[in-house]
Amino acid sequence: MFRDLPHDRMPGGGLFPPDWLDSALIAQSARGVTRVAKRSWLAYGTPQGYLPLRQQLSLKLSALEIPAEPEQIVTTAGVTHAIDLVARHFLRPGDAVFVDDPAWFVMFARFAMLGARVIGVPRRADGPDLEALRGLLVAHRPKLFVLSSVLHNPTGTSMTAANAYAVLQLAEEHGVTLVEDDIYGDLSPDATPHPPARMAALRLAALDRRRRVIYVGGFSKTLAANLRVGYLVAPPELALALADQKLLGALTTPEFGERVIARVLIERRYARHCAGLRANLDAARPTVLARLRKLGARVFAEDAQGMFLWADLGTDTNALATRLFDAGYLAAPGSLFCPSQLPSTWMRFNVASSQNPAMWRALQKALA
Repeated sequence: MFRDLPHDRMPGGGLFPPDWLDSALIAQSARGVTRVAKRSWLAYGTPQGYLPLRQQLSLKLSALEIPAEPEQIVTTAGVTHAIDLVARHFLRPGDAVFVDDPAWFVMFARFAMLGARVIGVPRRADGPDLEALRGLLVAHRPKLFVLSSVLHNPTGTSMTAANAYAVLQLAEEHGVTLVEDDIYGDLSPDATPHPPARMAALRLAALDRRRRVIYVGGFSKTLAANLRVGYLVAPPELALALADQKLLGALTTPEFGERVIARVLIERRYARHCAGLRANLDAARPTVLARLRKLGARVFAEDAQGMFLWADLGTDTNALATRLFDAGYLAAPGSLFCPSQLPSTWMRFNVASSQNPAMWRALQKALA
């Protein structure tokens, strides 16, 4: 049902509008794969993933100062699959797993299905609330903490260096494995190699010297949602164990998509494409901020970057989302992003798909 809605009617959606993406780039790369590979991609791929893609990912991550040899990388069917593999490896019924609060809601149900206890760690503009985290670590002794360091969904904020170092130290003290979800990282201003800017948004995996961080990323947000290519980075022995987990669940991931992504990276067109997305977001964001201010909303972070803005509308956004849906718009109420699923006054706005003046009129009417 939601797939039939135009993107300018989905202010709560998690994707770019199709006209923001480069379908020609994907088509050209796909044609190149079929022309050069001929029949070699018709058989099963390698369980750990297409080697030339893993080699390109190793180079890509080195620009972010994340050490990742190809044997440390396992390709997945998107970030959801990567986090699922990690969860199945580490979690047993009754184990605690920490997540940001607010955070990406799909993983809440995934962890619950495994019998894990999902505990939210309050998120501030500079990263996890360290005082709250200390208390929760003592109380719950989690196996995993899944969090985002750069362009957190839904707040659009990034961890500071001080916060990141403190989180790593606490993880070491309490024996917690960190899972760093960097699916939106390529939309960050630091995604191109300008060292002064990079210092503003450090990845935990770049700081990790104790091998406590499993890094996950993918291309579904920046290239095509239907091109399910993601990856995880872990210490070599853990990467092999996770590749075995992948083999048991799905044999391999589809190699055709991995070959397409490898070709995009090899031909050096991906960075230019992401730079265009960032420029479009930067141009669109002021309009959304101005609309929210006009409604009297409070934005979580005025300097948020990336795709999302997180705004407090001062009313139950579950009811607000229902009224918007009746008017033909898909919104994202705050309760979706809360591990407890409690009612919330917050709402997520996709900067790219919140440019429709009619949607803002409908929102104003729904608030009234």
